[in-house]
Amino acid sequence: MKKKAAFALMALVLLSGCWDSTNIEELNMAIGYGLDKGDDGHKLKISMQVLVPQKIEQESSVKDPTKIIETSGDSVHQIFRTTTLKSHRIFAQQLRVYLFSEELINENNFDLVINQFIRDNETRRGSLVFMTSEKPGDLLKINDDGQPASSTLYDISGNTKLTIRMLKPVSLGDISSAMQNNVSFAVPKVGVDQGKLILDGASIIKNRRFLTNISPLAVQSYNLLTGEGKGGVIEFEYNHSIYSFEIFKLKHNIETNKTASGKYQFNVSVELDGRLSEDWNERGNAFNEKYLQEIEGVVERRLEKNVKDFIGELQHEIKADICGFSQKASIAYPKDFRKEAKHWDEIFSESDIRYKANVKIRDFGTKGATQSL
Repeated sequence: MKKKAAFALMALVLLSGCWDSTNIEELNMAIGYGLDKGDDGHKLKISMQVLVPQKIEQESSVKDPTKIIETSGDSVHQIFRTTTLKSHRIFAQQLRVYLFSEELINENNFDLVINQFIRDNETRRGSLVFMTSEKPGDLLKINDDGQPASSTLYDISGNTKLTIRMLKPVSLGDISSAMQNNVSFAVPKVGVDQGKLILDGASIIKNRRFLTNISPLAVQSYNLLTGEGKGGVIEFEYNHSIYSFEIFKLKHNIETNKTASGKYQFNVSVELDGRLSEDWNERGNAFNEKYLQEIEGVVERRLEKNVKDFIGELQHEIKADICGFSQKASIAYPKDFRKEAKHWDEIFSESDIRYKANVKIRDFGTKGATQSL
C-alpha cells in the first residue's frame, strides 16, 4: 500500500503541466498584415489585423472581432519589437494574408521587404499575398457584415472555379521562389467597390519592383493563355445580342521550338468544353447544330483576339513574361536558357507566340426552340 502511495505521489510530482501557459486575454493572433510606406519619415508601416479574444467571446454583439495595430519603422523586425511596447506579443501562426501597397514595392525591392518573414520560423509560407493601390491599413478596416477583411480576401481568392477573371492564389512561398529564379510574376490586386473588398485584376512585379496593373479582362486572357483557368463564364456580344459561355473543362498545351536564327516559337492551344448558359437572341435555336457551331466559332475568334492582344501588351508594352514561358524554354533548351536567363524578358518580347482556341458547346440548358420529334 505504501509503495502504491509513493508511486502515486511521484507521478504527481513528475506531471509537467503547462508551465509557460498564457491567458487567452493576452493572446494576439494576427490574421493579416498590411505593409505600406512608413509615417514620419520611416521606411515602412505594418498594419496588423489581430483577433481580440474578448470580442470573440461577445459573439454577435460585436461585428468585427479584430483590432488594427499600426507601427512604423525602418525594418520589419524593429517594427515587431516596437509593437510590444504598446501591445501583448503578436503570434503569426494563423496569419492568412499579406497586403502590400504598390507604392512601397515600387520604391523597395520586394525580396527585401519580405526578407524577415521568409527567415522567421513562425511565418506561414502558405499565407496569401495581395497588392493594392489603396492604403493597406484602411482596407484591413473594411469588414463584410462582421467578417474581418483578411478572412474575406482569403475566402474570395478561392473562387477561381467560379470566375475566369481572377488570378490564382499566390502565396508568400510562391513569391520567394519567383524572386530566387529572377522571373517576373503577377499578384492578385485588391480594390474597393461600393464599400466592399474585391479582387480587381493583378499587379505585375518585374525586377523585384511593382511595374503596372492589368485589368480583370486581361487576367481572363492570362488564364486562357497559361491554362490556369479552372472555370467561369465568358461573356460576349454577337449580332447585337449578349451570350454567356460557361467553362466546364479546359485542356492546355504548349509546344516550344527554336528557329535557326535562335528565336523562340511557342505554339499554345486550348480546348474548352462548356455550355451556352445564356443568350439574349430570341431568334436563336440552340437545338440547331449549325447555330451551335456558329456560336462556337464566335467564341473561338473572340478569345483568340483577346489573348493575342494580351500577348502583344505583354511583349511590347509591359515587356515581362509573367506566364511561365521561361520554364518551358528552360525545359526544352536547358543549355541555351542558362545563358539567356538573366535577360529572359527581352528574349520573351521578341519571341513568336501563337494561340489557337477550340471551343465545344456540350450543353445549352433549357434554352432553344421546340425540338421536333
